[in-house]
Amino acid sequence: MKKTLFIIVLFSIALVSCKIKPTTNSETFIKSFNGNLISKSTMDTFIKNQMDSLQIPGLSIAFINDNKIVYHNALGVKNIETQEKVNNATIFDAASMSKTVFSFFAMKMVDDGLFDLDTPLYNYMEYPDIAYDERYKLITARMVLSHTSGFPNWRYLDEQGNYNPKGKLTIQFEPGTKYQYSGEGYEYLAKVIAHLKGIEKNELQDLIKITIFTPLKMKNSSFVWNDYIEKHRADGHFRGELNKGYGSSTKDPDFKASASLQTESKEFSRFLLALMNTKILSKKSHKELLKIQSAKLATKKSKEQKYGLGIAIEDSDYGTNFSHGGDNLSHTALYMFNLDKKVGYVFFTNSEHRNKFQKNLLDFLLTY
Repeated sequence: MKKTLFIIVLFSIALVSCKIKPTTNSETFIKSFNGNLISKSTMDTFIKNQMDSLQIPGLSIAFINDNKIVYHNALGVKNIETQEKVNNATIFDAASMSKTVFSFFAMKMVDDGLFDLDTPLYNYMEYPDIAYDERYKLITARMVLSHTSGFPNWRYLDEQGNYNPKGKLTIQFEPGTKYQYSGEGYEYLAKVIAHLKGIEKNELQDLIKITIFTPLKMKNSSFVWNDYIEKHRADGHFRGELNKGYGSSTKDPDFKASASLQTESKEFSRFLLALMNTKILSKKSHKELLKIQSAKLATKKSKEQKYGLGIAIEDSDYGTNFSHGGDNLSHTALYMFNLDKKVGYVFFTNSEHRNKFQKNLLDFLLTY
């Protein structure tokens, strides 16, 4: 009787075990925002198929689960003409995702007492480029980081997106009253921080390295072009061809707070982990980064208008997502994370296909 009972118990355990997805050491699983589990091998296949169908030359991607990087992959080619392979050392253009890192850095400077988030930047440094408009004296760091300064995205781009190298910086509405995405505001704040620190703007890279990159082991990430980037950076592609014009591998020597970060997915994931876990910053500054800065500016019609400090905020069926994209035409990228689920990911491509890849990836994560 005892032997029969023992066999029944063993059989029952075996049946239950069969209903549970295996988590052996030989296979890694990635948890999605809604709790779905996807094996590493399945993700490998999905990514390869997407790269083939969307004609993405190269890609670097990483996933975060429960405060750990659980998946990292770098594949494809750096250049379709030379066919040089992408590897774990390959650097990609973060483009506008630079804004999140710079915002994080700016809040560290607030923590250090360098400036106040709500004191007009004019009090710290006059700005000759816009001195003809007295309204610029109202602009604060909070307005800059939340895209409510009144500045256009770029002075050298008109409303139709046409390039004008002699474009004049303007203020298009009363600062603090509306949302308008602006790289110009970030460059203004970068100049103010450099002025307060008594350094050149390009030297902000050294300060960011000390305060963020070194503590987070982001040794190859940089806002300023260097020899390592020149050797390891993936070349940009547009419409299936190597892009030798705008958005190509131009050796831009200038620090751009809004757009010049060069990095890859594993290093950027380490930054995301710091952002998700209140590392480096005070709790107060961390909270400021991740809250909607003005409820009246957030509308259901435009996801972009729900914006914290350098971070887009969106409600979903599985909680609040924080994200930002980057697009320099032939280099595109995106990150997204959910604090409640402790899930996130980041990817970089050397193509224009961020939006299609992001849509397909998110659909796959939620429906697999």
